[in-house]
Amino acid sequence: MSVQERKGRERAVRERLIVATAGELADQQGWDAVTTRQLAERTECSQPVLYSHFRGKREIIGAVALEGPHPGAAEGRLTTPDKRRLVDLRG
Repeated sequence: MSVQERKGRERAVRERLIVATAGELADQQGWDAVTTRQLAERTECSQPVLYSHFRGKREIIGAVALEGPHPGAAEGRLTTPDKRRLVDLRG
């Protein structure tokens, strides 16, 4: 596997993590309370990295909407299996 392929996979996993985390935060606090700074901190990436994936909060909301209902949303919690996967890719 090439470095470019690995980086592409890591980017896709990070993007899924951002979307899943944004959905989780929105379920907990509502979209008005969700900030890109908070989202960057929760996903352990910088705001510039967040903006390399999405142009802004509106685009993140759109990605969450396209993803559909989140598992666990009815119980008020979500799982983020991609976060574990991202850690695996880093290690």
